[in-house]
Amino acid sequence: MKVTRWPAILILALLISASLIIQPDNEVASSSVLQKNQPSLVGDIKNLSSTWYCVAGSVGGAGLANHEVLIGNPSDAKSSVLISVVSVLAPNQQDLNGESEGSLLEVLQLPVVQKEVPVPPRAVTSVKLSEIEGVSGEYASALIQSNLGNLIVEHRLTGPLGSAQSACASTTSPEWNFAAGTTRLGTREMIFLFNPYPDSAVLDITFAADGRTRRPDSYNGLVVPPQSLLPIDVTSVVTLAETISTQIIARTGRIVAERLVMFGDEVVPNGLDVEVGLPSLNDLWVFPGGMESEALVSLTIFNPSETEVADVDVEIIPDVSNVGYVEPISVSVPAASSRVVNFVLDQKEGDPSLIDASTRIAKGIPFWVVVRSTNGVPIASERVLIASSEGNLNSGYNPGVSVSGEEHYLILQEPSGKVAIANPASDRLTLLQIEAISNGDIFSSQIIEVSAKSRKIIDLQQLGVPQNSVLRIVSTEPVSIERYIGTNKSGDWGNVSPATASVSSLYITPPEFD
Repeated sequence: MKVTRWPAILILALLISASLIIQPDNEVASSSVLQKNQPSLVGDIKNLSSTWYCVAGSVGGAGLANHEVLIGNPSDAKSSVLISVVSVLAPNQQDLNGESEGSLLEVLQLPVVQKEVPVPPRAVTSVKLSEIEGVSGEYASALIQSNLGNLIVEHRLTGPLGSAQSACASTTSPEWNFAAGTTRLGTREMIFLFNPYPDSAVLDITFAADGRTRRPDSYNGLVVPPQSLLPIDVTSVVTLAETISTQIIARTGRIVAERLVMFGDEVVPNGLDVEVGLPSLNDLWVFPGGMESEALVSLTIFNPSETEVADVDVEIIPDVSNVGYVEPISVSVPAASSRVVNFVLDQKEGDPSLIDASTRIAKGIPFWVVVRSTNGVPIASERVLIASSEGNLNSGYNPGVSVSGEEHYLILQEPSGKVAIANPASDRLTLLQIEAISNGDIFSSQIIEVSAKSRKIIDLQQLGVPQNSVLRIVSTEPVSIERYIGTNKSGDWGNVSPATASVSSLYITPPEFD
């Protein structure tokens, strides 16, 4: 890689208030409607500030996954962030209405702890919440407010079960969806609800699991107090479910929802997965990476509509041109239900929710996937990876990408990993360049070409990307990107945050029979 320099950029500094109280988001302008589709977006250098929400994690007695915030500054300007830590104690399980299916964690909100942290230009700064003076409790969320508009913020969870990393949310929403999740034997699922505003949020939560829809009374009109964190133990609500889909709708207020799934225990550490929810549904989802893994791979399609059936095509797009036409997998998803499409034959005999796609394409041919609602009923979709490494079972749950963009950002802590870049256009190629911004320097790759309606997987270690880098991926045409963190045997894919100004609607032409 060659070293280049960015021109200096002058910005107007914005003083950060010492208060946690966040004013409600401004009305989304007509030109920015697409922002609602993406939970994590990077602002522009011209913006005077940015706000991020890192919601799921623990800091003390829970011992599940210690919470570390990663802040990347790709610009030439020195930044400052105010980190507000909202933590709770969860002493025991409590059933609010005396119903076993409606149990919640009884929580005690602790005083908010704040710390101002400098962020040098062209660098990555990490902060462990447990090391901030005054932070205590068990579970903790972090609100990050900056005086610079184009910071990228992710968080990393590390504990006895392993580690996980994902982008923090940059928006609040009255709606959150999780297509997949599980409470099968040896697992635990938690959903963290964070309300940064001075008014309470009132929520209704619906679970769809194993062919049943569940709306526990305790989660009907659930109140999340102002400036508070509420962790929900889904395992105590829906027990021993292979697949759980969740929809959260606010009657009043806006929140951030993030899911933590744990596999195994301290004796048999299997892994962690953390992912912010989807703030809106869509009729088109793309999965640029993760399908050709040695792991067990499946897609979960969730239709939260109470009345309409979703007709869905799962389209397989091979990386090689000599495969010929691959017929899409047609899936009918009933109202308030989910369906699972398996790409490795491992389904339970007689389970109508599982659809076998293992013979749709020959083994060994790499491919990517598009999930499309053909009758316009909006859906959510997630990829599930289950891999065995050194005797342990590792899993990952990740939503598809619903937008495209010409500029993307991610934080790379280790000098390894991959990015999968899908070019959705059917009539033109795209040229792209990867910039690694680290310790004051910028390392730029050669120009990379991605053909029309194809994807390319780039090994970042082979490219020579240094550790603790902010990666900026710039393309001549809108693309959709996922990133991979881990080794060849064990790791997980996840979304990459696009820049707000570069976001455009995702369109991929349906397959045609030749």
